[in-house]
Amino acid sequence: METLAVKIRVGAPSDLLWIVFADPLCQSVPDRARRVEAALSRGECLVAMDGDTIAGYAILDASFFGQAFVPLLVVTLERRRGGIGTSLLIEAEARCNREKLFTRTSEFNLAAQRLFAKRGFVPSGRIENLDEVDDEFIFCKWLRRAA
Repeated sequence: METLAVKIRVGAPSDLLWIVFADPLCQSVPDRARRVEAALSRGECLVAMDGDTIAGYAILDASFFGQAFVPLLVVTLERRRGGIGTSLLIEAEARCNREKLFTRTSEFNLAAQRLFAKRGFVPSGRIENLDEVDDEFIFCKWLRRAA
């Protein structure tokens, strides 16, 4: 897919409806929509804009043992493999004020695993038994070393 120029910005509470429209899991998993709503209200959600349309979003918070963490990175189905996920990760890295940044994906999400590897994230663990289908893989990227 051709990469189009997208603008990454901090999401606003008014973006919630558009994010729910862009992310089908927000429509079927109420906890996910509530999580996105909370992140928007705290200024922890980055959105990728393609013109007036939200093409993806990422949450950047400190919910992983107090560490910088990207618990959700979502690109709309029709815009995947076009560089939007990369752009969101680059922006999350730039906004991260910690030495390292963690993220996660399911065992079967090979596209996300490739994206994380491409951005310099390394495997950092596996969490079993969160659901019956697959495990969660954790990844870490050192952004800067302590002086």
